[in-house]
Amino acid sequence: MRLVFFVFLFLPFSNFAQLICNAGNDFTFCPQSTYMLGGSPTASGGVSPYTYSWSPSAGLNTDTVANPILSNYNSPYYVLNVTDKSGNRCTDTVYITKSNIDNYSAGADIFICKKTTSVVTLGVSTNSTCTTCTFSWLPTTYLNNAYSSNPIASFDTSANSITYTLTITDGTCTYVDLLNVTIGYLPLKVSPQDTTIKSGEVVSIRVSGGYNNQYSWKPPYYLTIPYGQYQNPDAAPPSTIIYTVSSVYPSGCIASNTLIIHVIPNDELIFYNTFTPNNDGINDVFYIANLEKYPNNSLTLYNRYGQKIYFKREYKNDWDGTVNGEQVPTGTYFYVLDTGTDKGVFKGHVNIMR
Repeated sequence: MRLVFFVFLFLPFSNFAQLICNAGNDFTFCPQSTYMLGGSPTASGGVSPYTYSWSPSAGLNTDTVANPILSNYNSPYYVLNVTDKSGNRCTDTVYITKSNIDNYSAGADIFICKKTTSVVTLGVSTNSTCTTCTFSWLPTTYLNNAYSSNPIASFDTSANSITYTLTITDGTCTYVDLLNVTIGYLPLKVSPQDTTIKSGEVVSIRVSGGYNNQYSWKPPYYLTIPYGQYQNPDAAPPSTIIYTVSSVYPSGCIASNTLIIHVIPNDELIFYNTFTPNNDGINDVFYIANLEKYPNNSLTLYNRYGQKIYFKREYKNDWDGTVNGEQVPTGTYFYVLDTGTDKGVFKGHVNIMR
């Protein structure tokens, strides 16, 4: 009998499918919306687990997961790279088109004076150019057509302010914008509004509100230059004064407020020991408040080397940082003021900044 031997060879084979990536379907990005990138699933086949990488990362909450969230439009495409456990790789790209629906809006906020006749067209002028858009305004109060791209509003200006919500749709995206209509007289914010100083002291006034930070002052006296339309002046009135500051809107409405500076009589000398002699009309001289009450005074100035550079009898707050027509260097100088009275002599330093 003849024996026959069979030899069986077992050859390895793989039952794993090819690694496949899915970055998701291309889409249009609508402003005010969020989107989940990737597929369901984002990766299949190969050998799990998978490692994910999205590029660019801008606009994504993370770039290392299968389905990141896109909240801002930053790129017309995102590239997905996937690596499986065996080191196999695949790539896919999702393309994104940005909607321009946010080019259309309710327009800039409006300020209207009370008790005036006011008819206003709402919405930006480009609204009417969107032939695929529909518009809806809420509330419908004062509007001639709540479904117009640019409705006409006839306001009852004895009423309170109102906020409109405009919803715009173009068949793909929806965009919502707000328009605030303020009806009334908005007072300016002034600080301080009521303060007391000694004669010779300075008050720094701060104003906010109004139109485009443009202000005018009445009366314009004892304020730092320029007086007109100046937002934060310094005031040094010699006696009690009431200032009115106002700002005029393009509509003609005037926003205003007042402040009172009470001034207490005082003969105390106040030395303002820093000045900037640049001929801008502000703080250009060495100023000593209440000096006019000491007409027999004399002022001597020395440089840092102890050399006398300036002397004047009956000094009248007019030293502008020059000696014989030449500017002295920036730095610190030392003064001796003899009041010519029983108040005696005052000594100190003054800084020149250019």
